[in-house]
Amino acid sequence: MKRSSLLGSITIAAALCASLTSSTCGYAAEEKTLTGEVVDLMCYLDNGAKGDGHKSCAEKCIKAGGPIGLLSGDQVYLVVGDHKTLNEELGPHAAKTVTLKGKVSERSGMKMISDAKLQK
Repeated sequence: MKRSSLLGSITIAAALCASLTSSTCGYAAEEKTLTGEVVDLMCYLDNGAKGDGHKSCAEKCIKAGGPIGLLSGDQVYLVVGDHKTLNEELGPHAAKTVTLKGKVSERSGMKMISDAKLQK
């Protein structure tokens, strides 16, 4: 009797958790729109490089396949498309402010916007 009651409680808790948002259960991404500067993550994380003074280097790094970031306020996000890079699409926007819509998630202190789509 006690075992079936415990299993029932676990089943209900799992179903409830699956129906709640990522902030409650910590595994599902939340759809958001973010605005910020397109940065190449290698140079930004290494030495804080950003802005117009770094534009040509960022374009080269992104064109070469380096990871792309979105610097939004004091937060930086790894930017990926639908299981692919967005280097071709976002490379020309290096050091510019853009708006992206996608699924935002965070794990172990790293933030990411996936399925990102450039908003016109």
